[in-house]
Amino acid sequence: MMASVGPAVQRRRLQVELRQLRERQSKTQREVASDIGWSLSKLIRIETGQVGLSLSDLRALLAEYGVGDPEVRSRLEALAREGRKQQWGRYRDVLNPDFLAYLGFEGSAATIRQAEPQVLPGLLQTSRYARAVIAGVGGAEVSSSTVDRQVEVRMKRQEVFKREAPPEMFFILDESALRRPVGGRAVMVDQLNHLARMAALRHVHLRVIPLERGAHPGLRGAFVLLELPGLPGSSNRSRGAMLFLESSQTSLITKDNAAAIATYEQEFKFLQTLALPEGKTVKLITDIAASLRRAALLKRRRRRLYSNGHRGGHR
Repeated sequence: MMASVGPAVQRRRLQVELRQLRERQSKTQREVASDIGWSLSKLIRIETGQVGLSLSDLRALLAEYGVGDPEVRSRLEALAREGRKQQWGRYRDVLNPDFLAYLGFEGSAATIRQAEPQVLPGLLQTSRYARAVIAGVGGAEVSSSTVDRQVEVRMKRQEVFKREAPPEMFFILDESALRRPVGGRAVMVDQLNHLARMAALRHVHLRVIPLERGAHPGLRGAFVLLELPGLPGSSNRSRGAMLFLESSQTSLITKDNAAAIATYEQEFKFLQTLALPEGKTVKLITDIAASLRRAALLKRRRRRLYSNGHRGGHR
């Protein structure tokens, strides 16, 4: 089981179990911190997953909670060791901390639900499309080396499709994201063809909200809902859920705000009622790609006609 999920999920499992152990003892965070001789803020950071947990600190907590079972202690120590590993740490120079935290969970998610109104989701992007998006959004101040490394991250994220049991993925896009010519016609045709191929995968569910729907709540911004595997005490889907919000200026990852997560779960369900069925979505994608190909062919023909006429005028 350990090898099936990444360090971020191991950390999450550990923090949930430790909080449950404390609650079974009917102790407050302040009481536990005082008993061990820690600051209250240290225990809060441990229980919210803001910091890693050393084995010595874990053993102090287990002693405080009266956990003497060798098997339980061994399992929790294994979670702590796995949780301290860093999957994405070498990209700290080009990604913000919230997105780094999100990536740690994305690769191990059981379900991914993403709404995206402006560009195509990173998990479904080709490398050329990704490069055009990153360079275009970043502007002149983003160096080529930064673009290279961010494209590398985006392609590495797509290894989730190679998992033995890949997550169920549900994507809702706005039609404008399909029609925005990111990188030019050739890049978009290749990207749309790739999108249609991905939509054919058994575990990928892709739907598009057509332009004729007009304004809708999804235009407020992109969001992702993850469901994580096997969290202790997950008696319902929301206990293992996580919300990630990202805009051009900021990003936010939410793990413990059940109300916020439930709000976005309802919004995702509503957006599904506005979106085309999967079959019609794929047809729309292929129709747009065909239209771009025809436009490119027409442009080449016009250029040839102009070139031939121009040469003939000088004879």
